[in-house]
Amino acid sequence: MEEAEQTLRAIQYGTVDAFVVEELEGHRVYTLEGSDLPYSTLVERMQQGAAMLDASEGIVYCNLSLAQLLGVSRETVVGRLLRGFIPAGDHPAYERLLRENQNGSSEGEMRLQLADGSVVPANFSFSKLSRDKSATGVLITDLTAQKQQMEFASRLQNMQDEERKRLARDLHDSVGQTLAALSINIGIAQAQSEKLDALGARALSENAALVEQVLREIRTISHLLHPPLLDIAGLASALRWYVDGFSERSNIKVDLKIETDFGRLPDELELAIFRIVQECLTNIHRHSGSTTATIRLYQEGGRLTVEVQDRGKGISLEKQHELIELGRGGVGFAGMRERLRLLGGTLEIKSDGSGTTVSAILKVA
Repeated sequence: MEEAEQTLRAIQYGTVDAFVVEELEGHRVYTLEGSDLPYSTLVERMQQGAAMLDASEGIVYCNLSLAQLLGVSRETVVGRLLRGFIPAGDHPAYERLLRENQNGSSEGEMRLQLADGSVVPANFSFSKLSRDKSATGVLITDLTAQKQQMEFASRLQNMQDEERKRLARDLHDSVGQTLAALSINIGIAQAQSEKLDALGARALSENAALVEQVLREIRTISHLLHPPLLDIAGLASALRWYVDGFSERSNIKVDLKIETDFGRLPDELELAIFRIVQECLTNIHRHSGSTTATIRLYQEGGRLTVEVQDRGKGISLEKQHELIELGRGGVGFAGMRERLRLLGGTLEIKSDGSGTTVSAILKVA
């Protein structure tokens, strides 16, 4: 007993280099603080919190990052149960992760309770460290900054959408109405055009045509900033209107495949899908050289998939690597990724010499 107590004190004060655990296939060594082995040094220097649990879920080791995150000393952490640092409301999730970990590893998000009583969102990653599953490694990542960044991005996205809506309304209600009044006045003048010479009458007629052209362009810009059909009739109607106008402006034939009884989705989901389709078709017009495009929307197994496909020259492997692996690219792709990320969706790009397919996948209730 005395020897066991000495061992626990050594562990508690960080003077142990390693654990030797007897297993069915021999002895396995687990290194701790102060070990000369490289991976022990890495664990100590990690920004993530790291801990090792025994078979009873007690903490037998934690690195400095975890102690600092919790706001306590390491000797305070060692010997306690990990569940003691997890709020009671998250205990069911904790139990689920432990059960899943019996197969080798598990990962999930829970709250971590700090010494001052506050809680922070954290990602927990569990891994079995021994053959007999008696030791478990845990990596704990503070998600506070990430959550704050996501919240800021969401607010910024909402502000941009609201500003677009405001600009669309102002263009229609202010500029549009002024041009409409100007068109009426020109019409009155045209009714008396016989009093003008040929040059004046021609100029008046050209002005009438120019005003009508500007009115159409203002209406188009206003609707592209925020299509009123999206609020009134829903995504399907708004996409049909946009696709028809896009085909007329670009001479690209677009085949929209969407069920007639597609129904309504939450407002933020409909707006995100509309913007994604809008961006994809714009990219096709600017870069692909394709004369056709196909849009497919379908729901399956609680997931909504949006596919936009062209038959153009494709995206180079280098550019695909930037877009997919590195997350780089133009503002348009970045905007699509951000919208989807905020909604828990993903973006996939497949491209070769025969064309490109962009797929957006979102969860729906």
